[in-house]
Amino acid sequence: AVVPGPDFPTGGFIVGTDGIREAYETGRGRMTMRAKVQREAKRGGKEQLVVTELPYGISKSKVIEQIADLVRKKKLDDVSDLRDESDRDGMRIVVELKRGAKV
Repeated sequence: AVVPGPDFPTGGFIVGTDGIREAYETGRGRMTMRAKVQREAKRGGKEQLVVTELPYGISKSKVIEQIADLVRKKKLDDVSDLRDESDRDGMRIVVELKRGAKV
């Protein structure tokens, strides 16, 4: 029988299966998780990255703060705007990119 992987309230993707297997066998396991990010095209050839799910335990406000800090320090040159468009329907962090940005 196939047992589904764990389901986290904030979503995200589990990378690899070793941690899942270990958690089911021993009751404890370490899993690497990633956010769900989509690339969307905008008018004028611009693009934006939209984060709709974060790994369990990761704070949305902390992610926004860290991205903004990297932009201020000029470590992320291709970001033109950063917005939190989350509402009651779900989370949505928008990272708007400059025209010609390499994604």
